[in-house]
Amino acid sequence: MLVPVPPLITETGQFIRLKACVTMMVASDEFLLNYIHHKISKIMQAQSHIYVGIDVSKDELVISYRDEKGWAKARVPNTLTDINNWINTFGIQDKHFILEATGPYSERLIHVLNAADALFSLVNPGQSRAMAKVLLKSNKNDDQDAQTLSILGQKLELKAYKMPSAEQKKRLQAFSALASLQKQERQLKNQLHAFSYHVLPNNVVVQALEQVLLSVQQAIHDLENELKPQQSQQETHQLIQYITSINSVGLKTAQAIIVLFDNFKHFKSAKSFAKFIGLSPSEFTSGSSVRGRRSITKNGSSKIRALLFNCAR
Repeated sequence: MLVPVPPLITETGQFIRLKACVTMMVASDEFLLNYIHHKISKIMQAQSHIYVGIDVSKDELVISYRDEKGWAKARVPNTLTDINNWINTFGIQDKHFILEATGPYSERLIHVLNAADALFSLVNPGQSRAMAKVLLKSNKNDDQDAQTLSILGQKLELKAYKMPSAEQKKRLQAFSALASLQKQERQLKNQLHAFSYHVLPNNVVVQALEQVLLSVQQAIHDLENELKPQQSQQETHQLIQYITSINSVGLKTAQAIIVLFDNFKHFKSAKSFAKFIGLSPSEFTSGSSVRGRRSITKNGSSKIRALLFNCAR
């Protein structure tokens, strides 16, 4: 008759804890190896890329990037033809283009880079200014700014820029023009109000101001209609319903939010959205002596903050 042999190590509590520790060590080693592999691949990818800094102005693009011999530089007129010719000659393979968000002056460059399916990133001008301070740059010119952008792309993991749709770009332009005309409307109304207190107002001046005011108000009406979503845009209509369901948020505020931020796909959380529009609180303290005043950061669009402020009131 065979007698069963007892196991050499029984499943005691101490053994279970030891086995759990070994399992955790193996898992942590696998995590460490994966992390190291990820970092090495990032470094190799960064080394294989050429980070091309582009300083954009009204008339020309100043380009700077590092090669085997040092800093290479180029200047290209800010026209569609010249930018296309430069991109075709320079190429986009293993290149990451970095430029500042400079409004309409960078539109042509962004259009060409997007059409060529190039990898490029837009950075906040505050980031490049901060990087220049970190690098202790004593000079500021177009060449130095382009170099700073190149170094910024190399040191930071910048996100690739995603072009808005053609419809979104049209609505952004309409929103920008609308904000300018609304400011002009307030100025004209204030001027007419001031003329109403004159004992003998000049009728020619008053009529001229009234005619301009009527023209501006008609343009504002047309732009507000341009900002309204089409009947076929069901997702936009649904998003407007969600936003206007918040207490005190009206239709115009909801439309402005959608025009500026689309469907919020670029934000990971509500905190990141609040930080982007400048509503996040900012602290300025250090040690026991520095106690600065706390306030919001006031980054981003002042127009959207004004709308939300009025909603909060």
